[in-house]
Amino acid sequence: MKRKTKITTAAVAAGTIGLTGVGLINASSSEATPNSVVRSVCGSNYYVVRDGVRALKTPGGSVWGHVYLGYNRSSGYNCVVTTKSAYRGISTPTLARIAVVGMGGKGYRESWGNFKNYAYVKAYGRNRCVAYWGDVSKTWAGKPHASGGRWAWGNCG
Repeated sequence: MKRKTKITTAAVAAGTIGLTGVGLINASSSEATPNSVVRSVCGSNYYVVRDGVRALKTPGGSVWGHVYLGYNRSSGYNCVVTTKSAYRGISTPTLARIAVVGMGGKGYRESWGNFKNYAYVKAYGRNRCVAYWGDVSKTWAGKPHASGGRWAWGNCG
């Protein structure tokens, strides 16, 4: 079954991104689709992959945002975007993480810092399995927090 998820544009309003700059998520309507969120953060050639939308949930089940896995078929790059609905507009610890089979170093790449609305990270992964994860926390102590994603290999082609 195809699942459609929508989030409000307010949940992904302007914010600090990555480690290098500031950007805006633009949407022409009052609601942004997962694809429009990924394209406005990662670039126009990205699209949300199958199984590429997960809610960020607290241990009690509250949803504090979403994490998206996008892919650019032309470049072979994946992009993970973590959006906040809780603590939106407030700089709090926010994580976007991706792992790619065969990735050197730590085995994953992440953007983890104090962000107002979203974090994102890109990694090359043509013909490789990936896993992705997002997290939003109120403090660096990690409590309270919400997390989600798929920390199992998938989207392998």
